[in-house]
Amino acid sequence: MSTIDSIRLTLVLATAAGCGSGASYVYAPQNASYLSDGYPTTSIAVPPEKPQGKAEVTSFGITEIKPDGGGPIAALHVRLAVSNDSDATPWTLATSEQLVEIAGEGRSRPIFVNTDVQTLPTVTIAQRERRVLDFYYPLPANIHDDDHLPDFDFLWQVTTPERPFASRTHFQRMEQEPPLGHTDVVLWSGWGPYWWYDPFYPEVMFVHHRPLYVYRSPHVIVTHAPRRHYRAIRDHRH
Repeated sequence: MSTIDSIRLTLVLATAAGCGSGASYVYAPQNASYLSDGYPTTSIAVPPEKPQGKAEVTSFGITEIKPDGGGPIAALHVRLAVSNDSDATPWTLATSEQLVEIAGEGRSRPIFVNTDVQTLPTVTIAQRERRVLDFYYPLPANIHDDDHLPDFDFLWQVTTPERPFASRTHFQRMEQEPPLGHTDVVLWSGWGPYWWYDPFYPEVMFVHHRPLYVYRSPHVIVTHAPRRHYRAIRDHRH
């Protein structure tokens, strides 16, 4: 059985078990083909007509973040990893162009972005480089948790020498049993040394937006990590 078939089978069986199964939610992107840090992930060739690299899209669902000088914020966490495998001309990515769309609520820009690149809000991906960015979108006032968010769309864009490549990845909420034991987490929530706050966030935000009072902050703490997202416990004894 292929990896993608295994993922689909797991999701289908867990969904059929119903709410009484004790299963936890995950948000599965369309055409998920493998697991990243235990979460369904999809990979898209960039650009599709002449692939020079790829983009990997994952969501760790709803978590809670707390910026310095501000209160806790319930946020939707989406990860975008972009790899420029063979293009000699660097690609660029603007964080303000990466949007989340929720039916009936419109679109929102991320309020915070976390990565290891100091040049935010613009990121350059040179040949043979891979950049990972975590986007945090404050939830609409009428959405409090996973139960109120059955699906959403991630609208993302990368600019290559060929052309700007824009795509839409649909995420569907699924019930999935927690993994047995611990799993290795490659990059945990809040892994990057650099946080960026979008001062123009209110220009594109959900209809039922929450009133947020956020100071311009260089650092954010992920106060509640995603339920399936944790670091492995290793036995260091010899």
